[in-house]
Amino acid sequence: MASRSEFPLGTSRVVPGRYPPPGIDPHADAIRERRGARGITPLDANLLHVPPIAGGFNSLLGAVRTKGNLPADVREAIILRVAAINHATFEWIHHEIVGRNEGLTTGQLYIIRDTETPLPPIQNVLNPLLTAAIGFTDHSTRNVRVPADVIQELKKQIKDWIIIKYPSLTADEVTAKTDDLYVESSMVVASYNMVSRFLLATDVAGISDVEVPWPVDKKEHFVSVPSFPPASTPSHTIHAVTLTTSPSAPWLVFANSLLTDWAMWSYIVPYFLDLASCSNASDNDHTEQKETYNILLHSQRGHGKSTLPPPSDGHDRLATIPLLATDIANLLSALSIPTPVQSVIGVSQGGAAALAFAALYGGTDESPAKTKSVIACDTGPRTPAGNKEAWEDRISLVYGSLVPPNSPDISLHFAKKIGMSNLAEITVPRWFPPGSILNSGERGGDKRAKWVEKMIKDTDVDGFVHGARALSDYNLINPSDLEANENATPGLFNSHVGRVLLLAGSLDGGGKVAKGLQDLRTKWNEKRLNDSQISLMHEVEYLEIEKSGHLPMIDSPEIFCENVGQWLGKV
Repeated sequence: MASRSEFPLGTSRVVPGRYPPPGIDPHADAIRERRGARGITPLDANLLHVPPIAGGFNSLLGAVRTKGNLPADVREAIILRVAAINHATFEWIHHEIVGRNEGLTTGQLYIIRDTETPLPPIQNVLNPLLTAAIGFTDHSTRNVRVPADVIQELKKQIKDWIIIKYPSLTADEVTAKTDDLYVESSMVVASYNMVSRFLLATDVAGISDVEVPWPVDKKEHFVSVPSFPPASTPSHTIHAVTLTTSPSAPWLVFANSLLTDWAMWSYIVPYFLDLASCSNASDNDHTEQKETYNILLHSQRGHGKSTLPPPSDGHDRLATIPLLATDIANLLSALSIPTPVQSVIGVSQGGAAALAFAALYGGTDESPAKTKSVIACDTGPRTPAGNKEAWEDRISLVYGSLVPPNSPDISLHFAKKIGMSNLAEITVPRWFPPGSILNSGERGGDKRAKWVEKMIKDTDVDGFVHGARALSDYNLINPSDLEANENATPGLFNSHVGRVLLLAGSLDGGGKVAKGLQDLRTKWNEKRLNDSQISLMHEVEYLEIEKSGHLPMIDSPEIFCENVGQWLGKV
């Protein structure tokens, strides 16, 4: 996680700070008294250009911070959310440590810092009061006007907290105290919006253009990797993000679906940042120093900021499912991530890549495994019958049937401006059918659906086409499709990977995806039982997420996390 020492405080590039000696200015002396050992801060120094305002500011913020009755974790969550939205780095670095001291976890802080993923967040990381407070803060900070339903939700959660905290209060007293704490919440939002605007306008400490830190060591990587093993010359770039909680923590690797990027995992990441890893914690271990997981996120080739390799003689397919697995192996090597990782987790195209990773890198007598387990979600080991034609139909939709033939420039322009939007319009309802919250709009499902729709629209056209053709023609059961790797194994069923979880949303494909994965489990376990070389491996397991479509980690992130988290505890 970031610390204050990583952000050396300089001086404002807009106005010089003023630091009156003790006994010269009563406003400055009052500030020193409130700050204690910290003395006059760079924020105070900029305010002291107008001492009466600095004095009023000191009195107001002192009251907001220390004289109210709002739960301290809620107060700090509000302050930090304002800082994240307004890019107020100075505000964040001074309040993150306070928030942690008041009980905010790394996962909770990650949600607060993440201003791109639509609210509400995952329910089993933030409690209802924190969720309501952050939602209120968002509206007040971004739009000023707060919708009535958002106000009422915050008041409801405050009231519920009061009833539990003060069981002896009468109904009238509860109502009065609810109003008091709602007003206090509003004032915390308003006052720290004032603070953040002043911080940026006067460049307090000279860090107004420094990115707000994340509550975990988050690093962005652009890794050049080879495209077609056994070649070793880098030919394309994979965009990856690492979240490191501890140098010794086990790693989880996530692989996105077709038409999304690494950000599709944003709803579940906070949960795994807080989940105790099985390496050092039991179910009864609730210590603050528990070791959790490190996380590797990446966008598969041709998606997000990851590129496709250039066309090459003898390689007309720029993406195949085994090549996506090889990209993951190359990432692990390039980023010096120790193997075996705890699990490779993928969905859809990423789920197929996870299965290919099990086949190619699950370990042999000569080569140690690069992962202890794989979790393959809403996918299959090979292209289902008829899907090749379906993928070609979707590619034709993107390029447009009305585009004149032999007009590549017109076709590409159409695909970017219209075709990908048309694809998004039919894909989102297919991924999230009736019964899904993203279809019904419940609990912010409509916002999530729009978020996914934007990812689809923003996908590179060539990235979609090559990914679609990879999905339209693969077979991991047949060893011929694993020839992309010079050390190809005899097929998926001969993988020595320790544990496998197959997971499906119950609504995906009208239940066909779930049935396919159950059949895969049965056949795989038969192979493991009858093959003496792999009979000691654990049984392949299957899990179904009810009322969930193609992307359960977006559709039902709470249920997904609880089940996957428990399963990882056995790895």
